[in-house]
Amino acid sequence: MIRWPESPDAREALEEWFAAAAPGTSYLSGDFLDFRGADLSNLDLTGAYLANSNLTGVRFEDANLGDANLNNCELGRADFSFADLAKAEMVGCLAGNARFRAARLFSVQLDDAVLTGADLSHAILNSAKLYRTDLRDANLEFASLRWCTLGGTNMPAVLTGARLFGCQLEGAKGSVIGPVFVDQEATRSLGGADLQAWFAEHGAEQVQVAS
Repeated sequence: MIRWPESPDAREALEEWFAAAAPGTSYLSGDFLDFRGADLSNLDLTGAYLANSNLTGVRFEDANLGDANLNNCELGRADFSFADLAKAEMVGCLAGNARFRAARLFSVQLDDAVLTGADLSHAILNSAKLYRTDLRDANLEFASLRWCTLGGTNMPAVLTGARLFGCQLEGAKGSVIGPVFVDQEATRSLGGADLQAWFAEHGAEQVQVAS
């Protein structure tokens, strides 16, 4: 444990979890708690139940949050760099300006999530679900979005101003709102038919660009 949260209730939940069993054999229960001020880097938080909790600015670098429930969490400026969030539920979370650099987000559910300005560079989002996900101005450079679902016809993912240079998009499908930046210098912006053609050129023939 690197740094405890400021809230006594959140600290108590962590202490009880540590005392209950060896790491990896029990689940942290921290729903509706305030973990601000904590540094939970490198911890095995597999299956943690943190729905509706306040994780603003909390550090989770290289932590394991596979199968965790982060629905409706406040995650603004949280740092998940190199963390494993495979199959986590993050529906409705507020993660503006959060860092997910090189994080493993395989098959994560991000429906209705807000990730404006988030850093998802080099992240693995294969098979993720992104219905109505707000990714405006997010950095997705060199991220893998293979086989992910970028929203639906009436529930498009919002990618306006996002950076997609170097993305791996094979098999991606869904509906998006642009325009997006497709060059490394973030000076070339594509929208409409041009953006749809760009997706097709990168193996995502089933991605539609909403008007």
